[in-house]
Amino acid sequence: MDSKIVLVGIGHVFNLDKQIKDIVRKEMPDAIALELDVERANALIHRKKGRAPFFYSLLAKVQNLIARKFGVETGKEMLSSIEIAKELDIPIIYIDMNSRRVMDKLWRAMSLKKKIMIILSSFLSIFYRKGEIEKKIKEFKSDEFTEELEKHFPEIKKILIDERNEYMAENLKNYAKKYDKIVAIVGEGHIKGLKDLLENFVELEIIHLSQLIS
Repeated sequence: MDSKIVLVGIGHVFNLDKQIKDIVRKEMPDAIALELDVERANALIHRKKGRAPFFYSLLAKVQNLIARKFGVETGKEMLSSIEIAKELDIPIIYIDMNSRRVMDKLWRAMSLKKKIMIILSSFLSIFYRKGEIEKKIKEFKSDEFTEELEKHFPEIKKILIDERNEYMAENLKNYAKKYDKIVAIVGEGHIKGLKDLLENFVELEIIHLSQLIS
C-alpha cells in the first residue's frame, strides 16, 4: 500500500470552493480525480448545453434549483477542483462512466410507476428549505440510505451507484499505480462503496461532506 487516496465527499448543490481548494493545498496530491467523464467535464468547463436524455435533464434542473438556495451554480465544486489543479499544475483525471449512457440505461430499466415516483420526488425536493437540506446532509447515514434505495429502487442503486462505484474504483486503482497520492472529489453517496472497494488496495483517508459544511 504505497499509494494514498484521499476521498472527499461533496454535494453538488453546495458552495465548497474554499474547502476543496484548502484540502488540495494541504495535501498537494500528484493528481486530482473527479467524478466526471470527459464529455460532462467539457460541458461544465465551457458551459455547453447540448441535448441530454430527459431523465438527465430533469435531475440537472432540480439540482440547479436547489443550488440556487445556496447561492451557487451546480457543478461549482468540480470547477473549483479544476481551477486549483490548473493553478498548482496538478494533473486532472476523470474517473466516472459516461453520464448519458448511465442515464439512458437507468431510464430503460425502470418501470413507468417508478419513473413517475422519481419525477414526483424530484419535484417535491425543490421545496425543501435551505436549513432542511443542510440538516438532512448532517444526519445522512450512507448505510441507511443505500438500504432504503435498494429496497425501493434497486435499479437506481445498481446502475447509478454500484456500477459507477466499481468503475471509479477500478480507475482509481489503476491511477494509484502511476500517482503516489490522489485526491478524489466524489459525491458523498459514493464514499462508502468506494471505501469498501479500495481499502484493501491503497491507503485511504476520508473527508465527509458533513465535515465540509459543519
